[in-house]
Amino acid sequence: MNEILRGIKNIIFDLGEVIVDLDILATERAFNALLPATSNSIYSYTSQAPIFDLLEIGKVSQQQFRDEFRKHSDSDITDAQIDDAWNAMLIRIPERKIQLVQNLRLNYKTFVLSNTNKIHIDFVNAKLLPSHQLKDLNEIFDFVYLSHEIGERKPNAAAFNYVIEKHQLEPQATLFIDDKFENIETAAKLGIQTWHLINREALYDLY
Repeated sequence: MNEILRGIKNIIFDLGEVIVDLDILATERAFNALLPATSNSIYSYTSQAPIFDLLEIGKVSQQQFRDEFRKHSDSDITDAQIDDAWNAMLIRIPERKIQLVQNLRLNYKTFVLSNTNKIHIDFVNAKLLPSHQLKDLNEIFDFVYLSHEIGERKPNAAAFNYVIEKHQLEPQATLFIDDKFENIETAAKLGIQTWHLINREALYDLY
């Protein structure tokens, strides 16, 4: 057993760069290809326009998001083109990671807490999971909490408290794994055990 699991009963996983392999720059390039050179970038590796945050907490619909994106373009862009560009970052879910979580489920309660949106989740369900003969994330994890469904996103404490309180989890017996330090920082302040996953391949060391 990995020492980090000592005393742990629950494991909360982020999705992007923890379970799902990402290429953020692929989406940045795809968006830039759809927008005029004179347009300020609304999405990059380090920043994103407010409409993305609103999409992630369910405050705007998929269509409102697409319509807002189109305002930055000087040509007709279809919904499909916007979705394809937005989904370009989603590369794969390695089979080995699915097996890892399934092995962990024998001894731990497993959770997802992810900042995401319906466009991405629909793509994951339609394109990434079928290759593993799976329909949705609920077939991998015990419980799945997505920001656009719960109305809260990390690093806000409310996102973590939603899961902790709903399941009456002991923070000190709960491990949270995420690639973003600001999310790790909030979880640690709440008494949750944390692992800042800098290298996504390091997850395999967990079990």
